[in-house]
Parts: sequence; C-alpha cells; structure tokens
Amino acid sequence: MEFKTISIENKHLFDGYLKNLDRDLISYCFSSLFIWREWDPFYWCELENTLCVSSNYNNRFSYLVPISADKNNVLKATDALIEYQQTQDKPFLLSEVTEDLLAFFEQARPGRFVAEEYRAGANYIYRVSDLIQLSGRKYSSKRNHIHQFMRNYPNYKFLPISKDLVPACRDALYEWCENKAEESPDILLECKSACTALSNLDKLDANGACLLVGGKVVAFTIGEALDNKTVGIHFEKADRDFIGAYAVINQFYLRDYWPNMEFVNRAEDMGSPGLRRAKESYHPFHLAKKYYLHLA
Repeated sequence: MEFKTISIENKHLFDGYLKNLDRDLISYCFSSLFIWREWDPFYWCELENTLCVSSNYNNRFSYLVPISADKNNVLKATDALIEYQQTQDKPFLLSEVTEDLLAFFEQARPGRFVAEEYRAGANYIYRVSDLIQLSGRKYSSKRNHIHQFMRNYPNYKFLPISKDLVPACRDALYEWCENKAEESPDILLECKSACTALSNLDKLDANGACLLVGGKVVAFTIGEALDNKTVGIHFEKADRDFIGAYAVINQFYLRDYWPNMEFVNRAEDMGSPGLRRAKESYHPFHLAKKYYLHLA
C-alpha cells in the first residue's frame, strides 16, 4: 500500500468518494482533511474501491473508516487494512467511527472489535435557527454580548472574506497566535491550519466572513456545507479584547450565509476545558459521538 500526502490537487478525487456519504462528523470532508493535515498527519490511498485515510494524531496511528457509499467495499477495505497491519506486526486501530458505523461493524463483524469512546472528539451539533434567534433565558448572555458589541462599535462592518481581505485576516491570526503561543504549542499548528484555509479559500468549497472595527479584523469564520442540511464550521477566531465579537460573528455568519440549513456542526473541543465550556454555552442539540475500534 502506497499512502500519499494530501494536496489541493486531490480535491476532485476525494469529493467523488465523499459525495452522498452519510457520516455526521466534520472530519469526513476534504477541507477538514486538507486544512488539518499538519496538525494530524493524514495520508491516503485507494483500496478495494474505497478511499483509505491514515491518521497519526498525537502519535497514535489509525485508519479512518474506509470511505465509500458501498458498505461491502468498506468491509473489504477494512479487512485488507487489518491484514496489512498484521503483516507489519503493528496494532490495528480505526478512528473517526460514528455511532452508525459502530452499529454497522457490530452487525457485520460481531465480536471482531472493541469500542473506545473518544469524548474529546465528539462533534457539537446545533440547530441553526437556535443560534440565529438566540431566544430564551439560556441565550441571554449571548444577546447581551451582541448588544454590547454593537453599542461599543456602531461603525463595525461585517463582510465576506474576499481575496483582498485575506491578508488582514492573516495579520489578525498572527497577532492572536503571538499572544497565545505560550499557552500551548498546538496554537501554532492551529494557526498554520487556519492560514492554509485562508490561502486556499477560493479552491475549497468553503466561504468565510469577517468582522471589522476601524478597518481592523477583529473576528473571522470559515465554514461550508457538509450535506444538504448541515453546515460545518472549520474556524472561528476573534479578538477577546472586543467583547461580543465571538457572539456576533457566530450569529451573523449563520444568519446571512446559512439561514436555510437545519444544523451546524461546530466540530470538537479537543479536550480543552475552556473550549468545552464555550461550546456547551451554546446548548448543543446533540453530540455526534466518536469512537476508536480495536481488534478484540
């Protein structure tokens, strides 16, 4: 098996496999795999009429569930990957396993795998209408932050990320990285991934919007349709010195770009307590759980 690095030139190939794929994790999206390929070293190959992607997140080698709409091909490719790992005398591990895929493997290969839930990787799913309307007491703090931002910065601008605005978004990102770099070494990789998204926005199926105050980008976000009812958010960054910027960019982006979508997938919290609190504060509709599968 010859696994290759992911490049923007692979997009058409990946899209062919991912089209009409019913998996509710944001990781099953070309943009996610391409943007985060340095954070999580992804490699790919074609096997048994599927697309196979390997991952080495935190030095834990695994394969994503082989990508194909044909479940028989998924099983064939999984069996081939198991055999390959055994010939290499290496453990076999499947990652990015959804609850539906977990049930599928339990039925198709009973007793073959042992599941391990990965809570830090669960995707937060919200109703788009909830995050646009922000109705009720539970969203009162979000509404207050938005009102405070609009009082403090009445001349703000909310604009699409055009080619001309990419450098300003990148500058804001560099400033954010510089201020946060001491907190975690992962910050630099995250910023590099965001820069990759900004630099390739015109080549991906994603779009973005930014919030400006006095000509300075104080927040930006990038997302794309994952299917015909769900939008996924790849990045959302804001300068916390501008109180309410996060709440504004969150609401305005969904309101102006995705009002006809039913759900928004805001990805995972990566085990960060602060990020978990932030995501929970928006009251998710449900968590799309994620599992690892080991051989029994």
